[in-house]
Amino acid sequence: MLKATLKNRLPSFWTLQIAGWLFYWLMICITFLSVLPPDRSARLLFQTKFVRALIGFGLTCLMRLVYKRFVKTQNFGLAAWLSISCSVTFGFIWTYLSNAFYWSISDNFDFPSAHAKAPRDTLDFGITLLTWSALYFGIKFWREWQAERERALQSAALADKAQLEMLRYQLNPHFLFNALNSIRASVDEDANRAKQMITQLSEFLRFSLLNESAKKIPLREELEAVRNYLAIEKIRFEDKLEVGFEIEPAAEDFKVPCFLLNPLVENAVKHGLQTSAKPLKLKVSANVLNDKLILEVSNSGKLNGNSNGNSNGGTKIGLRNVRERLEKLFGDTGTFELEQDGDFVRARIEIADKN
Repeated sequence: MLKATLKNRLPSFWTLQIAGWLFYWLMICITFLSVLPPDRSARLLFQTKFVRALIGFGLTCLMRLVYKRFVKTQNFGLAAWLSISCSVTFGFIWTYLSNAFYWSISDNFDFPSAHAKAPRDTLDFGITLLTWSALYFGIKFWREWQAERERALQSAALADKAQLEMLRYQLNPHFLFNALNSIRASVDEDANRAKQMITQLSEFLRFSLLNESAKKIPLREELEAVRNYLAIEKIRFEDKLEVGFEIEPAAEDFKVPCFLLNPLVENAVKHGLQTSAKPLKLKVSANVLNDKLILEVSNSGKLNGNSNGNSNGGTKIGLRNVRERLEKLFGDTGTFELEQDGDFVRARIEIADKN
């Protein structure tokens, strides 16, 4: 997939090779046309320079085979040494192949003059081949760097996805464990109440399965899961728990991570019952302020070490996951705070990204 992506973005070697040598042929033709003597044929000039470019094309194809054989990775030192060596060697070959062609088409080929010019022609051709080598390795190394960068980005994306999935799947069994414990505690006391709790739990599990692959869901769906959880806890604790919702309609369209609020609600119920006078007052609110979604889960009681996520229980996992998932999905645009506000503990989330 990665190779296909790079091929779609960049021309192939042969496309660049053919286009580059055609351009070279046109440039040298234009250059020599400006100084062409009146008695010389322009057609012959184009033919001879085409053969010159064709020889360069063939020699660079051979050089490519050498480079592919000996330069496997981004070894700049080896590439530079090989480029200079091959450019000088093949420049010499190019000179004598060109002279052989001129000799084959000329009745009065001047061997002494051609021999005297050979070092200069070798230097000219060598510089051309060295330029080609620099372009070849430049494009080759750039493509390798792009491929490595693509692999790194894909690896980072896969790692982030895996971590997000891990964080989310940590929450599902945690919630299920707590919910089943609540149902178990109610079975012997009130069978009808236990049945009602099972119905609420089944609704929550249906929500979980339907949103299995979703990173973000509308807040209204997340609130429905919270209501199902709190309905279970309300049946269990009866008049020991008072639950309220204050949801601004505009907030329901915001996208939030699936199971974002449940750890906060579980934390509020678990530790609120330990530190609050009865009944425990719990409120979930959501509103929009300056294009930011403000979520709050507040409960009567005191903020202690456990509430802050420093315990060894499930709350620690839940609150840590809230922070990490917000950071992964929203970066600096998602924040989480837990603080004491008078007789209430407030967990506050701010999300600036509506999508």
